[in-house]
Amino acid sequence: MANLESNFEIIRVTPTVIAGTTHGGDVMFNATEIPNAVIGNGGCSKLIGVSITDQDQENHNMDLIFMSVQTNLGTAGSAPNITDDDLLAADITSSLRIVWGNGSTSLGTASSIYTSSGHSDDDDIKQLPILLQANAGSTSVFFTAIAGGSDIDFAATDDLEFMFHIQKK
Repeated sequence: MANLESNFEIIRVTPTVIAGTTHGGDVMFNATEIPNAVIGNGGCSKLIGVSITDQDQENHNMDLIFMSVQTNLGTAGSAPNITDDDLLAADITSSLRIVWGNGSTSLGTASSIYTSSGHSDDDDIKQLPILLQANAGSTSVFFTAIAGGSDIDFAATDDLEFMFHIQKK
Protein backbone atom coordinates (compact mmCIF):
# COMPACT_ATOMS: atom_id res chain seq x y z
CA MET A 1 0.00 0.00 0.00
CA ALA A 2 1.40 3.41 -0.97
CA ASN A 3 1.97 6.22 1.51
CA LEU A 4 -0.09 9.10 0.07
CA GLU A 5 0.96 11.58 2.76
CA SER A 6 4.42 13.10 2.71
CA ASN A 7 6.24 15.70 4.75
CA PHE A 8 8.06 16.81 1.60
CA GLU A 9 7.09 18.54 -1.63
CA ILE A 10 8.85 19.86 -4.72
CA ILE A 11 7.16 23.05 -5.91
CA ARG A 12 7.97 24.23 -9.45
CA VAL A 13 7.93 27.95 -10.26
CA THR A 14 8.79 29.73 -13.51
CA PRO A 15 9.33 33.45 -12.94
CA THR A 16 9.16 35.89 -15.85
CA VAL A 17 12.75 36.93 -16.61
CA ILE A 18 13.78 39.61 -19.08
CA ALA A 19 14.45 38.31 -22.59
CA GLY A 20 17.79 39.96 -23.26
CA THR A 21 20.49 41.20 -20.91
CA THR A 22 20.20 41.65 -17.16
CA HIS A 23 23.34 43.26 -15.75
CA GLY A 24 25.17 41.95 -12.72
CA GLY A 25 23.66 43.43 -9.55
CA ASP A 26 20.25 44.02 -11.18
CA VAL A 27 16.89 42.54 -10.18
CA MET A 28 16.31 39.48 -12.39
CA PHE A 29 12.52 39.23 -12.02
CA ASN A 30 9.66 40.64 -9.97
CA ALA A 31 8.72 38.98 -6.68
CA THR A 32 7.13 35.65 -7.64
CA GLU A 33 4.83 33.37 -5.67
CA ILE A 34 5.82 29.96 -4.35
CA PRO A 35 2.26 28.66 -3.87
CA ASN A 36 1.41 26.42 -0.90
CA ALA A 37 4.95 26.67 0.46
CA VAL A 38 3.63 26.08 4.00
CA ILE A 39 0.83 23.90 5.36
CA GLY A 40 -1.42 26.46 7.07
CA ASN A 41 -2.00 30.20 6.89
CA GLY A 42 0.98 32.03 8.35
CA GLY A 43 2.86 28.74 8.63
CA CYS A 44 6.54 27.97 8.39
CA SER A 45 8.40 25.33 6.38
CA LYS A 46 12.00 24.31 5.75
CA LEU A 47 13.67 24.80 2.36
CA ILE A 48 16.04 21.84 2.12
CA GLY A 49 17.07 22.07 -1.53
CA VAL A 50 16.80 24.16 -4.68
CA SER A 51 17.15 23.03 -8.29
CA ILE A 52 17.09 25.39 -11.25
CA THR A 53 16.69 24.43 -14.90
CA ASP A 54 18.16 26.96 -17.31
CA GLN A 55 17.14 26.49 -20.94
CA ASP A 56 19.96 28.81 -22.08
CA GLN A 57 22.75 26.69 -20.54
CA GLU A 58 24.56 29.66 -19.07
CA ASN A 59 26.11 30.08 -15.65
CA HIS A 60 23.82 32.35 -13.65
CA ASN A 61 25.17 33.25 -10.25
CA MET A 62 22.45 34.95 -8.25
CA ASP A 63 21.14 35.75 -4.80
CA LEU A 64 17.61 34.55 -4.06
CA ILE A 65 15.63 36.67 -1.60
CA PHE A 66 12.64 35.08 0.20
CA MET A 67 9.82 37.10 1.75
CA SER A 68 6.39 36.71 3.32
CA VAL A 69 4.79 39.65 1.49
CA GLN A 70 5.05 40.06 -2.29
CA THR A 71 7.27 43.11 -2.72
CA ASN A 72 9.45 44.03 -5.68
CA LEU A 73 12.97 45.11 -4.72
CA GLY A 74 13.01 47.43 -7.72
CA THR A 75 12.26 47.22 -11.42
CA ALA A 76 13.32 43.97 -13.11
CA GLY A 77 16.42 44.72 -15.19
CA SER A 78 17.53 47.59 -12.94
CA ALA A 79 19.48 47.89 -9.72
CA PRO A 80 17.51 47.19 -6.51
CA ASN A 81 15.75 50.35 -5.36
CA ILE A 82 13.53 49.85 -2.32
CA THR A 83 12.78 52.10 0.61
CA ASP A 84 13.52 51.01 4.16
CA ASP A 85 9.79 50.98 4.95
CA ASP A 86 8.99 48.76 1.93
CA LEU A 87 11.87 46.46 2.81
CA LEU A 88 10.49 46.00 6.33
CA ALA A 89 6.96 45.51 4.97
CA ALA A 90 8.21 42.72 2.66
CA ASP A 91 9.00 40.68 5.78
CA ILE A 92 12.14 39.19 4.24
CA THR A 93 12.87 35.83 5.85
CA SER A 94 16.11 34.70 4.22
CA SER A 95 18.44 34.78 1.25
CA LEU A 96 20.34 32.10 -0.60
CA ARG A 97 23.44 32.56 -2.76
CA ILE A 98 23.47 30.48 -5.95
CA VAL A 99 26.97 29.83 -7.33
CA TRP A 100 26.14 27.96 -10.53
CA GLY A 101 29.54 26.30 -10.96
CA ASN A 102 29.23 24.60 -7.56
CA GLY A 103 26.22 22.45 -8.41
CA SER A 104 25.51 22.43 -12.13
CA THR A 105 25.08 19.64 -14.66
CA SER A 106 25.22 20.33 -18.39
CA LEU A 107 22.54 18.75 -20.56
CA GLY A 108 24.25 19.40 -23.89
CA THR A 109 23.79 22.61 -25.81
CA ALA A 110 20.16 23.14 -24.81
CA SER A 111 20.10 23.55 -21.05
CA SER A 112 21.71 22.98 -17.68
CA ILE A 113 20.51 22.15 -14.18
CA TYR A 114 21.75 23.56 -10.87
CA THR A 115 21.03 21.79 -7.58
CA SER A 116 21.94 22.67 -4.02
CA SER A 117 21.00 20.66 -0.96
CA GLY A 118 23.40 22.36 1.42
CA HIS A 119 25.70 19.35 1.85
CA SER A 120 29.21 20.56 1.01
CA ASP A 121 32.39 21.95 2.49
CA ASP A 122 31.95 24.99 0.22
CA ASP A 123 30.49 27.95 2.16
CA ASP A 124 28.52 29.06 -0.92
CA ILE A 125 26.60 25.78 -0.94
CA LYS A 126 26.07 24.88 2.72
CA GLN A 127 23.53 27.65 3.35
CA LEU A 128 20.60 25.24 3.45
CA PRO A 129 18.30 24.48 5.11
CA ILE A 130 16.57 27.83 5.62
CA LEU A 131 13.10 28.58 6.94
CA LEU A 132 10.28 30.02 4.84
CA GLN A 133 7.43 31.92 6.53
CA ALA A 134 4.08 32.82 5.00
CA ASN A 135 2.17 35.93 5.94
CA ALA A 136 -0.90 35.57 8.18
CA GLY A 137 -3.84 34.52 6.00
CA SER A 138 -1.63 32.94 3.32
CA THR A 139 0.21 29.71 2.54
CA SER A 140 2.40 31.36 -0.11
CA VAL A 141 5.96 32.61 0.13
CA PHE A 142 7.54 34.93 -2.44
CA PHE A 143 11.01 35.19 -3.93
CA THR A 144 13.05 37.31 -6.28
CA ALA A 145 16.66 37.25 -7.45
CA ILE A 146 19.56 39.64 -7.86
CA ALA A 147 21.97 38.77 -10.71
CA GLY A 148 25.49 37.81 -9.67
CA GLY A 149 28.61 39.68 -10.74
CA SER A 150 28.33 39.17 -14.49
CA ASP A 151 25.63 39.95 -17.04
CA ILE A 152 22.94 37.37 -17.78
CA ASP A 153 21.32 36.99 -21.17
CA PHE A 154 18.06 35.07 -21.58
CA ALA A 155 16.60 34.11 -24.95
CA ALA A 156 13.04 33.87 -23.60
CA THR A 157 11.06 35.09 -20.60
CA ASP A 158 10.49 31.52 -19.34
CA ASP A 159 14.11 30.28 -19.54
CA LEU A 160 14.40 29.57 -15.78
CA GLU A 161 12.42 27.07 -13.75
CA PHE A 162 12.97 26.77 -9.99
CA MET A 163 12.22 23.57 -8.09
CA PHE A 164 11.95 24.24 -4.36
CA HIS A 165 12.47 21.13 -2.20
CA ILE A 166 10.37 21.88 0.89
CA GLN A 167 9.86 20.02 4.14
CA LYS A 168 6.46 21.03 5.50
CA LYS A 169 6.27 19.00 8.75
